[in-house]
Amino acid sequence: MLKRVIAPLTVWAVTRALDTATVKKSMGRVDQKFYKQRKKAERTIVRASENAMNNRMWLAAGVAAIVTGIGLMSKATRRS
Repeated sequence: MLKRVIAPLTVWAVTRALDTATVKKSMGRVDQKFYKQRKKAERTIVRASENAMNNRMWLAAGVAAIVTGIGLMSKATRRS
């Protein structure tokens, strides 16, 4: 009987604790901080994609340089 009562009682107690004003205020601050970080990340991605689109030639040159560098490194590490 006691095992059956503990689970609903625990849920009720946690719910009551989360409904207090101080917890709601703290959770609001956490949510606001998370929302700001998400918005900042979205803006960063948009800015990066716009920069890539506006500088296609530089992007292509950079990718070619990276691929060439990796190819030369793999060639240098091969045994003769």
